[in-house]
Amino acid sequence: MLIRLTYASLLAPHCDQACIDEIVAKSAPANQARGITGILAVDGDHVLQILEGPETVVLGLFEHIRRDDRHQGVVEIDRTSIEATHFEAWGMVKRSMADAVMMSESI
Repeated sequence: MLIRLTYASLLAPHCDQACIDEIVAKSAPANQARGITGILAVDGDHVLQILEGPETVVLGLFEHIRRDDRHQGVVEIDRTSIEATHFEAWGMVKRSMADAVMMSESI
């Protein structure tokens, strides 16, 4: 079963722009290899991420994110079963918070 999971968090004080760039650079190919797609939106220290893919894989990644010391106050916003992924052409990309909100309106 495929799911879409959306969460929000705050970046830890030690996680700067270089840290975010490293997360995206490492996560994109790893997520693609596991069949995960989505979007990462960052605005200052606020993070919103949408993850899509096989349920067990997405939930495993989300648990890893919850334990990651680069995130604080991780809150699951939504989890839903889906028929198909919405971000399949992207893999995992970083966008502005405004872009993420606009895109989430279309899913």
